[in-house]
Amino acid sequence: MESPRPFAPEWCSHWLPLMQGGVWKAWLCEFWLLLLSSGLNATFLPHEEDVTFINEYVNLHNELRGNVFPRGSNLRFMTWDVALSRTARAWGKKCVFERNTHLEELKMAHPVFNGIGENIWVGPENEFTASIAIRSWFAERKKYNFEKNSCSANCSNYIQLVWDRSYKVGCAVTPCSRIGHIKHAALFICNYAPGGALERRPYIRGVICSHCGSHDRCTDFLCSNADRDQAIYYRFWYPRWEVPRPTICDPLCIFVFLLRILCFSLCATIVLIIQSHFPNILLEEEMVSAPESGVRGLECIRRARGQFHHFYTGKILIIIVIVI
Repeated sequence: MESPRPFAPEWCSHWLPLMQGGVWKAWLCEFWLLLLSSGLNATFLPHEEDVTFINEYVNLHNELRGNVFPRGSNLRFMTWDVALSRTARAWGKKCVFERNTHLEELKMAHPVFNGIGENIWVGPENEFTASIAIRSWFAERKKYNFEKNSCSANCSNYIQLVWDRSYKVGCAVTPCSRIGHIKHAALFICNYAPGGALERRPYIRGVICSHCGSHDRCTDFLCSNADRDQAIYYRFWYPRWEVPRPTICDPLCIFVFLLRILCFSLCATIVLIIQSHFPNILLEEEMVSAPESGVRGLECIRRARGQFHHFYTGKILIIIVIVI
């Protein structure tokens, strides 16, 4: 990218021709250059539904799962899940390097699956890539002994990454001002369904795809299934514990909104019909009892008209309040 420095002084000279004192002009020009350079160097973390971001981490998950050692015979092919990525984003907003407390709660972390798995990475925001985070989890394999099914140190991230039953993944990265001793941190979270555990070995050792299901096929050394791998977009589901909660309108919300509009239109139509058929109902009652005197009769007519308008205005306002 071409450097903006050559045109910055010209810009400053053009907009500051009337300023007195070279010091102020030089200071403002340097301030402009500082803002411009910081904008050029800024890094923007990807949104959880960014297609490039999704493809990066899903493909890397499948690549690493297909190249485990010892070889796995029943690891499943992974595909993206939007609900898992929303759960990752919702927990990431808290900016804490802790396990999500809602993963085991029914329909709190996913509308279908229960017992969600989770991996967490935290590091400087300007150093984050999905590849760095996921490969750091996979590097924990050095701490895992497949024969003894034991870890010399924490290897839970690796076990979840290569858990054979997991086939859905959703990740999100959140910028945080500070997590622990890291300032301007990036908190990267991946959720998995079904989640893994430490009760057994993460997969069955053997010939690639030799223990796949009867309806599965072998894709990139993993067991894939068209029905199982189908992407489902949960349009109206979001974690109920997310703060701030996204503003959404599900089918019930849309139905209530349309019903209120229909009721309001019906009530307004009824009021207008009654008003058109009996426009002078209150006025006529006043005129019957009014004296024959012209001046006093006009006063009664004015008073009757005022009462008439106040009466219908009040009724319409009451109807609007009740309907809405």
